[in-house]
Amino acid sequence: MAHCIFIHRPDSIYDDVPSERYQFPRIYLSRAQESVNDWIIYYEPTKIKHTKGYFAAAKVQQIIQDPHHDDMFLAIIEPGTYLDFGDSVGFRVNGEVAERELLNEYGKPSANKRSAIRILSPEDFNRII
Repeated sequence: MAHCIFIHRPDSIYDDVPSERYQFPRIYLSRAQESVNDWIIYYEPTKIKHTKGYFAAAKVQQIIQDPHHDDMFLAIIEPGTYLDFGDSVGFRVNGEVAERELLNEYGKPSANKRSAIRILSPEDFNRII
């Protein structure tokens, strides 16, 4: 089990309903499977105007193949576990990157920050929560 970040955008091409399911391609399957029975945090990229940053948490109940798309999967959210933060958390907290695991050896955010699903350390999870 592992905490993960699931990137979600309201204008996404994916069939996401954050309180119910998160659709993703096969490339992220192994990461998503690690989140089963654990908590994830939803993140809306802050590069886009009027976006939220980290905005909610939920518990992944199971991962299934999308019945409508052979090359896609769904992370099914455990009913009643979706928790909107109310006040979102920015990519930077007190001037520091909230997900410190994203920093490269030079202290700059790595390309991994673009991954739609990424593993989140317990320390980073607790910092965001």
